[in-house]
Amino acid sequence: MKKTFKNSKGITLVALVITIIILLILAGISISALTNTGIFQKAKDAKQKSADAELDQNTKLDSYEEEISNYLPPDVKQAIKKGKPLSTDKNTEIADEKGNKIVIPAGFKIIGDATTVDKGIVIEDATSGATAGSQFVWVPVGKITKADGTETEIKLNRYTFASDGTPTEKNEEVIDTYFQELATSDKGNTVAKNITNFKNSVTANGGYYIGRYEARTTTARNDKGNALTQITEKGTDQVYNYVTQQQAAEQAQGMYTSNNFTSDLMNSYAWDTAITFIQKCTDKTNYANQTSLNESFSSTGTTNDNPCNIFDMASNVGEWTTETSSSSDFPCVDRGGSCDYRGLYTSYRLNDVTSSSDLGIGFRPLLYL
Repeated sequence: MKKTFKNSKGITLVALVITIIILLILAGISISALTNTGIFQKAKDAKQKSADAELDQNTKLDSYEEEISNYLPPDVKQAIKKGKPLSTDKNTEIADEKGNKIVIPAGFKIIGDATTVDKGIVIEDATSGATAGSQFVWVPVGKITKADGTETEIKLNRYTFASDGTPTEKNEEVIDTYFQELATSDKGNTVAKNITNFKNSVTANGGYYIGRYEARTTTARNDKGNALTQITEKGTDQVYNYVTQQQAAEQAQGMYTSNNFTSDLMNSYAWDTAITFIQKCTDKTNYANQTSLNESFSSTGTTNDNPCNIFDMASNVGEWTTETSSSSDFPCVDRGGSCDYRGLYTSYRLNDVTSSSDLGIGFRPLLYL
């Protein structure tokens, strides 16, 4: 029995060894076969082709969606795309709930609750650049239908305003006699990039944009000797003051370098028309003569001076424009109310020297298509 047991064990071990050797041989053959036939590479290629097909399908779906949207009413397109950039490479024409025209610049999205232009449609820079988050308000020009169904007309022009707020278009006793919007100036101030292009654009597009706030910057400014910093239109940033008119123009005009729209310093057409827009679309029918609602400088502006979503045209700091005074010694013109000078108001024109730069003077950019 003892001998028989040993023989049986020996036979079993030999069989096991032979079996393992055979399996190793077969495994080697299988791996060689898989490698030589390129099955791994084929699997990798199949995975890449699948990913490419999925990308191609998504691209086609986006293309189809864009094509379909071309046949949708503008207000439906707005509802679908509200909350994200309508386009990153071109301006997009849409309409509000009453059919009023709006043109959204490339790279911007609509934000806020306003659904009609009389309430102040707000757009926000949705890019990843230094100006991301900057906000602007659409100022409609021409005949519009307000939220309540009534109609009004806003004319692009330069105005003077009576004590009750009544506007006078291009009052010759003031405008073009003492204050002018020039194509060029030899007095040391900076004029608009191209005032004719601005007016033509507004006529063609039915409006323009102005900064929702006084110009801002991420770094607080405490002296006129501070280095110039990146301009923004973000309400949480610091008011951009302590700048000369030339510095303000440099910052506003260089804020964007897009082929789709132009940034510039506020001109007198844009300022005066914005006042008439506010007066015709809110209960502030004498906003032209509104003085500052804050008595001391606020580094982030005020919160109670925001008709049509436009902040502080009457409050906080005076704002440089491209308008030119007839006075050779005081050629620069700033507009609006100021907490530092209680006698100033929204439509006021204050001429100043080219070197003027202090706490109570800022500026505001505009955009046109």
